[in-house]
Order: sequence, then C-alpha cells, then structure tokens
Amino acid sequence: MNQTSKLALTFIIFIAVSACGDSDDPAPAPAPAPAPAPPPAAPFAVKIIGFNDFHGSLESPGTFGENTSVPVANRPPVGGAEFLAAHVARLKAQNSNNVVVGAGDFIGASPLISALFFDEPSIETMNRIGLEFNAVGNHEFDKGSAELLRLQNGGCKMTGGAQDPNSCRGASVGTPVPFEGAKFKWLSANVIATATGRPLLPAYGTKTFNGVPVAFIGMTLRATPTIVTPSGVAGLEFRDEAQTVNALIPELRAAGIESIVVLVHEGGFQSGTLSDINGCEGNLAGSAIAGIVSKLDNAVDAVVSGHTHPRTTASCRTQRAGRFR
Repeated sequence: MNQTSKLALTFIIFIAVSACGDSDDPAPAPAPAPAPAPPPAAPFAVKIIGFNDFHGSLESPGTFGENTSVPVANRPPVGGAEFLAAHVARLKAQNSNNVVVGAGDFIGASPLISALFFDEPSIETMNRIGLEFNAVGNHEFDKGSAELLRLQNGGCKMTGGAQDPNSCRGASVGTPVPFEGAKFKWLSANVIATATGRPLLPAYGTKTFNGVPVAFIGMTLRATPTIVTPSGVAGLEFRDEAQTVNALIPELRAAGIESIVVLVHEGGFQSGTLSDINGCEGNLAGSAIAGIVSKLDNAVDAVVSGHTHPRTTASCRTQRAGRFR
C-alpha cells in the first residue's frame, strides 16, 4: 500500500469512531496533506567499455595502423593482455559508473600460449581485467557445450578419465588451482539446450548504477551451426537474434528494467577502402548486424557487436533512430 492510501484509510477510521461520540465534541482536525513526490533523479552517464574477438591474444598479435593509408613500416605493435588491461583500467577511472562487456569469441582460434592450456589463461586474464558480461560467439562452441560450461564454472580438463597435464596449471603463474573458471558471465539468450528447452547459459545479466538496473542480453549469430563442427553444437538450437531479444522485453519491463543493452556476436564492415578505426563509412548498411538492429524493439538502447573483425572503434548509427552500435 502506498503512502496516500495509508493516509486515506486512517482518515476514514477516525470519522467512523468520532460519529459515535457526543455531538458537542469538536470536529476532527483535517488529515495532513500527502507528502510531495520526490523530484525525479537527475540523469547520469554510464560508461560501457566493450571489446570483442579477443581470441586468446595474450601477446601482441602484430602491428596495426589507424587506417589502410598508414604505411606498413609505420604501424606500431598493438594489443596484448597487459596493454588491454591498462586501457580498460584507464577508461574505468574516468567514470565510477562503468561496466566491462564483450561481444564473444574470447576463446577459440587462439595462439598456442592460450590454446595449449585449453584457453584457461585467457579466462584467468579476463577475470583480472574485470570483464563482467560476455556474449557467446561461434568459437566458444569449438570444443562443445560441456567444455564451455567447464570454462564458465571451473575445474580441470579431463582426458581419458584423468586430469590433462596442460590443464589447471595455475600454480605456475600464481592463479588458483584447480582452474577457477570465468568470474564474468557468459550470456547465451538465443542458444537453447534441446534437452531442457532453456538457454545453455543465462540469457541476460544485470548491473545496478545509482539504484537504476541495466540489463545486458548476450547472443551469438544464429548461423553458428554453419561455421562450427557438428560436435561443437550438438544438442543446441540457435534462434533468431532479434526475435530472442524482443521476447525478453516484457520480462525485463516486469522486473522494472528500462535500460537494455544487447551484446551480439554478429557484425558488418565499413564501406570504402580507408577502414579508419575512428570512422564508420556507410553506417554498416546492408550488413547482418544492421538487419538485426532494424528489427529490435525500441526498448533496446545500445548494441555492442563483433564477429567480423572490422577496423572500427566508433559508434555507428543504425537504421533505428537514436540507436547506436
């Protein structure tokens, strides 16, 4: 019962009791006025720090230029876990209301430094960088759903009924033994385990900022079974991305969640040949991600995408007015 209802109920009871008293009794005092509604909270900014397709790149994968016009000889070495960690920390320091998210393929197709150890080093690294939510990508299914669940939940890789010698090697680098598993949440809203009819991993996660909850829905591309070995996707159904998101909106609204971000492992490419990392030539027109976003419910506020490895760190305006990728 709200405050106004409580005041009204008290006033009615008081009148009923006073009617039984002497007619010379003084009239009851008027009920106090309801307290004014609190003013609306002032808007505030949340910094979403997103990246994608890490692919176990614990060391620098090579050199990179801001665009294709930069001569190869002038392109500096980039990437590697230590530089990514420093950059994320710097961005987080700019706004205490922050969240670190991913758009999938953080494991799989990895260099030997991660792949030899079943990508456990990459998970341990992301734990320490502070990743919080990550959509599954197609490469998360390279070794099948059971292995993905192990990487989420922790524990050693078993081979032939015994612990594999390349698993749970944390003692060599100062991380927990057995393998700690992902401290972040992998999200798989459109990946359904056929045995249960439910998402293999949570469909979404939430984080609250100044009392305001924000939902993060995670998905891979529906076409994942066409680019992963059959054993990797056995027992799984991959559903339409936009339909999956739109079906979740009533549930989120009923939970009082108004701010919704989609993390999806699908992408597109810039038009033209410059491919500047701070540009978005063509706004991804005609791409798979543009097609998905055009069908999303207007309740979705932002989309973080991946998969195609394009050169861009910019925000691209999609076909829906006000929606950014």
